[in-house]
Amino acid sequence: MFKLLFTSAYIGKMEVKSRLIMAPVATDFASLMDGAVTQRLIDYYVERAKNPGIGLVIVESAAIDGAYRSHAGHLGIYDDKLIPGLAELVDILHMYGVKVAIQLGHAGREASPQMVKQQVAPSAIPCKATGGMPRELTMVEVEDLVKKFVEGARRAKMAGFDAVEIHGAHGYLINSFMSPYTNKRIDKYGGSFEGRMRFPLEIIEGIRKVVGEDFPIIFRLSGDEFVDGGLTIEDTKKIAKVLEDTSVNAIDVSAGIYESIDMLIQPMYYERGCIVYLAEKIKKSVNIPVITVGRINDPILAEKVLQEGKADFVAIGRGLIADPEFAKKTREGRLNEIRKCIACNYCISRILGRRRLACTVNPEVGKEREYKIRRVEKPKKVLVVGGGPAGMEAARIAALRGHKVT
Repeated sequence: MFKLLFTSAYIGKMEVKSRLIMAPVATDFASLMDGAVTQRLIDYYVERAKNPGIGLVIVESAAIDGAYRSHAGHLGIYDDKLIPGLAELVDILHMYGVKVAIQLGHAGREASPQMVKQQVAPSAIPCKATGGMPRELTMVEVEDLVKKFVEGARRAKMAGFDAVEIHGAHGYLINSFMSPYTNKRIDKYGGSFEGRMRFPLEIIEGIRKVVGEDFPIIFRLSGDEFVDGGLTIEDTKKIAKVLEDTSVNAIDVSAGIYESIDMLIQPMYYERGCIVYLAEKIKKSVNIPVITVGRINDPILAEKVLQEGKADFVAIGRGLIADPEFAKKTREGRLNEIRKCIACNYCISRILGRRRLACTVNPEVGKEREYKIRRVEKPKKVLVVGGGPAGMEAARIAALRGHKVT
């Protein structure tokens, strides 16, 4: 049934054993103080990486600037002191045979007003979603941010990551430079397509010099911003080609910005795989691998996307929050046992509300170490009265512990 999903493929010179990728999703499990790796963060990633079938884990966005961590437990990669923790995470994940990348990011105008003194952006255009008015960056500050992205990549390589992903999607800083909706500058970092592309291209060129020719660089972009005056798929097809020509090894295609958040994090009433068509169009414009994402909670759909040539890899985010064993159950043919993401977006609402990641259908999220179900020595007869969510969960747990449940 799955002729392509679990076959190997390459991103640059990096061989990935499966075309199923764990997409980067913020967890808020890093240290509240400085964004350092914590045991909770390690446990969360291990629970997913240990299941055979995932080829690449893209660790959530890591802040390249310590002053702009955009939520309380935002992971950091802005200081050398954070390298040992990141290295420990990579070493443990490598034990399970997966490749590991990390996403480098800066929230820009979409940083939480509660977390930063003032958002920064290419132009002083308010964000309707956060309600904040960003300050326009000076040219000196822009050049300094290029260096901070490059330094983030250097730390990633030192920590042992196999690749980096540059976060150029979702209205964050790099995306806001590329978009005519948010970039109204008249200096060399704006004013034309070439000017708007200067910031991301300087970042890519700087990173390539630091990491070398063989280290994969992935670039995440929003295939369409879905706002009037923003980037369209025709724009991003052109951007993707420029990125390919500037040594990017793969394009990770998402969609939307905070002001079109329903396309960024598609809710349950949107069709599954509803933004795959964006990846398909970009794939026709480039010769490097393309990753797709977005409401893909079914392995049959993932395989179909690959077989129809719409993408080279399928990234799953919320689906692996809901069921860490998604890949394992798929490989073993236990499709009816997959606990599917219902796209209620409780997970994302938690992060936007400055709280740790959690899931409506998976109570283990963020508690992987302590939430271990152990069988009892003396099973009992258990009667559960009531078939609501609480009753059904009580019955499920009791049965897993070895009790005879009615």
